Amino acid sequence: MLCPNIFSIFLAAATACAAADTTPLEERATGFVTRSGTGFVVDGKAFDFVGTNAYWASGLSSGDLKSLFSQMNSAGMKVLRIFAWSDNVGGAQDDSLQYWSGSNNTPNPSAFAKQMDPIVSAAEAAEIKLVVPMIGNWGPSISLYIQQIVGSGGTHDTFYSNSQIVNAYKKYVNFFVNRYKSSPAIFAWELMNEPRCAGDDNRGKSSACNAAMITSWIQTMSSYIKGIDSQHMVTVGDEGWFTSAQGYGNSYPYSGSDGIDWVTNLKISSIDYGTVHMYPSGWGQTDDWGNTWISQHGDQAKSIGKPVVLEEFGTTNTGSRYNTVNGWLNSAYSTGFSGIQYWQFVASFPSGYTSPDDGNGISTSESTYSLIKAMASKMNAKGGGGSTPVTDTPGQSSSTSTPGNGGSVIHYGQCGGIGWTGGTSCQSPYTCKVSNPYYSQCL
Repeated sequence: MLCPNIFSIFLAAATACAAADTTPLEERATGFVTRSGTGFVVDGKAFDFVGTNAYWASGLSSGDLKSLFSQMNSAGMKVLRIFAWSDNVGGAQDDSLQYWSGSNNTPNPSAFAKQMDPIVSAAEAAEIKLVVPMIGNWGPSISLYIQQIVGSGGTHDTFYSNSQIVNAYKKYVNFFVNRYKSSPAIFAWELMNEPRCAGDDNRGKSSACNAAMITSWIQTMSSYIKGIDSQHMVTVGDEGWFTSAQGYGNSYPYSGSDGIDWVTNLKISSIDYGTVHMYPSGWGQTDDWGNTWISQHGDQAKSIGKPVVLEEFGTTNTGSRYNTVNGWLNSAYSTGFSGIQYWQFVASFPSGYTSPDDGNGISTSESTYSLIKAMASKMNAKGGGGSTPVTDTPGQSSSTSTPGNGGSVIHYGQCGGIGWTGGTSCQSPYTCKVSNPYYSQCL
């Protein structure tokens, strides 16, 4: 989904977060989700899920993060997709994960400590998994790389083909992945939100941009991430465009005109699962066509032998939303999708913050939300339960904070943080180490 105002949202919301230690999070154990055939597993158990999108979540205060994850736990949702990029030109700023000086980009540790460490730690405690795209096709994200390195004359697809730009993005990815590669809270690293040959930056695309160009970039970046982090999955984050080679016709979603060949990309060995986005009315299709889009991807994924996730979907047709979403959910379930994530989570939070809604979002107060909870229950049962939803307060995880012998906290247990009321003394030989103000752990 196009979100051009993400940077101003990050700036406004991030001010609610407290200052934090800039040290990378310490190593974690178990709980990593991996691919197994056409499904996911965690600690030997099948992991089918319903989740949501909240691109703005990394800017929430600690109390609002706890509320978000508590609401997800109560609904049976297991996976949250966030957006994880923000840049500025000039010196380091705590609201920007990366800053630029001319053509040189520098990831900002203090901003990561303030924006990303709290959400990763809170997700660990709440047993929520995070899908993390590290750049986006829309707004100033990839366009800023082009502007700083090539200038105003660079077309949008220069991002995929210019070696200096590719290396600059690798620099950011390297810092990001290394910082959190030991956290089981990461569900998957995502290469980009909705990669295409063109964006909304008026740069246009060159005549050289095609599916082969972006597929080559996907191969390069996914292999690069796997070389840094072999424990986590990698996916593209694309909308799922087909080409005429699949035989579905030549209308827009099947033309390959945006430079995406979903089938070829899913066959790349360093890509673990396929992503599908779906906004039929925005693509000149009927809402009912969405069921066809879902079944086509399910069939292709089965043929390739990898999982598929309906990662974004929505409709602005509020009058028919309940029945439309019900049909889409059931189609994804019956077709064998391993994950379903709606766009987007809409709710109010303790601080007074209300999450944004572009008209596609599903509010926790509307009737359609009951369908999300019902499907979460079905998917959890299908997966043998996966990881049991946490029912205590997020930040006080029952799986990691249990005191050990003599009332001391066991290895990997939580031992401190703002609002923490449990034990603070670790079993020997472990010590309580601070990850950020909200989460300390026995390591």
